[in-house]
Amino acid sequence: MDFQSEYKKIADCVKQDISDFEKFCSSMFSENTDIEDILEDHLAHRGKMIRPLLVFLFTRAAGLTPDERHFSLAFCVEMLHNASLIHDDIIDDACERRGELTLHNRFDSRFAVIAGDYLLAMAIESLASLKNTEIINIFSRYIKKLITGETKQYFSRYDSLSMDDYIEKSANKTASLFQATLESVSLINKGNDLCDFARNFGIAFQIHNDLKNFEENAGDDLKNGVYTAPVIFYLKKNNMTKINNLQDFLNSPDRAYFREKTRELVEKFGAQAIENIKCLEDNQYKRAIIDLCRLYFRG
Repeated sequence: MDFQSEYKKIADCVKQDISDFEKFCSSMFSENTDIEDILEDHLAHRGKMIRPLLVFLFTRAAGLTPDERHFSLAFCVEMLHNASLIHDDIIDDACERRGELTLHNRFDSRFAVIAGDYLLAMAIESLASLKNTEIINIFSRYIKKLITGETKQYFSRYDSLSMDDYIEKSANKTASLFQATLESVSLINKGNDLCDFARNFGIAFQIHNDLKNFEENAGDDLKNGVYTAPVIFYLKKNNMTKINNLQDFLNSPDRAYFREKTRELVEKFGAQAIENIKCLEDNQYKRAIIDLCRLYFRG
């Protein structure tokens, strides 16, 4: 079974919740303005919605039925995530995302910045509807961490990072939004602490993405001065502090070794994420979460 088929099988555990969430999202784009029409069309290609999926799986795993609070939370997270992608695409001057033209290529950077800001406003509105100061504080804390991670990546371009620094950057840049999401789920559900799971899952998720980028187009990150796990392994093995010759790196006979070491790192954090939820009651939703970890983070 391929990745898409396995992912669909996992998501089908909460198929009705996802369907209800999609209707909820449509209802949030109700002002019939030009910018909402453009964004709603843009978000039709928003990917796998893994963060809302985790909201629904963990809620069902706790024996609860998702309600409007969970939909508002999931909507907030999706808008934050997609706003960050729009802004990232501008920074990276990316031409496409998920096979579609990026907003700044369809229009221009000025409009794309405004569009990303509009999604941030919608996220804040959805978050405020929860009327929960503690959740607002959680998101404030983790959004600051996300920005810290992005800032560190900017100022460390072309610099050699230690593996610990790379992991910490990944925790801030990617795991922080997973942590904000699942800490809030724990509060709403009055259930288990999911922070450690979210951190380990988010780190594994970022390293997995970095590995995928390395395998598909290793030069892109390097041209932007971003050193990810395979590059860090390469630099350490060759006692270097930076990539002096891109072609030497791309043609290195040890590329398979760097890939394997990075896969081991993904598997390590993925296994820790699974270990973090061993205390949850066994049911089909917990098993679906474990299957999701194994799908993304297997060797």
